[in-house]
Amino acid sequence: MTEPVSVARVVRAFALTGILSIGGGRAAFFYDALVTRRRWMRVEEFLQDFTLAQLLPGATFANLSITLGHRLAGIGGAFGGLLAVIVPGGVILIVLAAIYLARGLTPDVTTLMRGMSAAVVGLVAVTTLRMARPALISVRAVSIAAVTYVAVGPLRLNTPLVIVVMTAIGLWLHRPAVGDAPAGDRA
Repeated sequence: MTEPVSVARVVRAFALTGILSIGGGRAAFFYDALVTRRRWMRVEEFLQDFTLAQLLPGATFANLSITLGHRLAGIGGAFGGLLAVIVPGGVILIVLAAIYLARGLTPDVTTLMRGMSAAVVGLVAVTTLRMARPALISVRAVSIAAVTYVAVGPLRLNTPLVIVVMTAIGLWLHRPAVGDAPAGDRA
């Protein structure tokens, strides 16, 4: 477990992430800020919170800010982290929406959006690669990832259904062996 961080420090770090991060790349910014640069949490802790944020309904970045904020600074960190990520992005969205409504989707804006979307794909790819090594540590984990990829990608099966089925299979495959004591019960 990580050492607690003050709510004020969580809010500052998350506000910076909220201002600087874009779209699907927010997980990469969170990872860089909390795991790589500040070392406030271990990769495994980040992966647990990221997995939970992905599985819960709602916006992943909001879920992630709540789970990470709670891990770092309790309930205050969860609420402060959420507000620190949502408010800057909300303000920027309102400003960009006003500009868009005033000017429309001009060729320059279209080009800019293509460039930004390419950057987001790169950020998501980097985050995925960083998290793959600690997450895919067994044949079972690699198998679950591969089957999920094939089911959602090439086979185009219903994503929520695949997630539910693969989560159930993953829990079953990673269940404790009979007779294993929970980690907290070991001497």
